[in-house]
Amino acid sequence: MSIAGFPVGQEMNVAYPDFKISLKLHSLTQMSLDIAEGPFAHKETVSIDVQRLGNGIFPLNSAEESGATDANVQDFDREVVHLITLCAEGR
Repeated sequence: MSIAGFPVGQEMNVAYPDFKISLKLHSLTQMSLDIAEGPFAHKETVSIDVQRLGNGIFPLNSAEESGATDANVQDFDREVVHLITLCAEGR
């Protein structure tokens, strides 16, 4: 399965208001995350669900082993990741 324009292999550093995270997109179903500092610090490979909204715009949902979930919109045309929801339940 593929979605045109989804940048499998892409690595990015994202700064949210409360933490910074490094992401690597392995496929349409897996992504690695690395939060180096703070209360959420850990490394993990998570399952993801990716859809396509436009040319380089993809909503992405993930769930961590701890129960934390994340929904964001990754805009690769503008090099921006918009955090939609973050639930740190289970931490």
